[in-house]
Amino acid sequence: MSPITLAIEIVLALMLAACLFFFWRLDQKLTALRSGQDSALRAAAELAQATAQAEAAVRAMRATAQDAGRDLQARINDARATAERLGLGAGRVRTAADASIRGRM
Repeated sequence: MSPITLAIEIVLALMLAACLFFFWRLDQKLTALRSGQDSALRAAAELAQATAQAEAAVRAMRATAQDAGRDLQARINDARATAERLGLGAGRVRTAADASIRGRM
C-alpha cells in the first residue's frame, strides 16, 4: 500500500468519524425536539381536557343557579301568599293598629 493511499484512507476515516459524531449530536437534538413536541402535545391535550371540565362546571353552576332562583321565587310567592292570608298587606296592619288605639281612647 502506498503512503498516499494510506493517507487518503486515514483522512477518510477521520472524516467518517467526524460525520458519525455530528450525526450522533443531530440525533440527540432531534430526540430532544421530539420529546419537547410530545410534552407540548400532552400539555395541549391536558389544556383541552381542563377547558372541557371547566365548561361542564360552568354549565352545572348555571343550572344550579337557575334552580336556586326558581326555588327562591317560589318561596317569595309563598311568603306573599301567607302575608296576604294573614292580613299583612300594605296598609292593613297600620289601619288595624290605628283602629285599636282609637278604640281605647
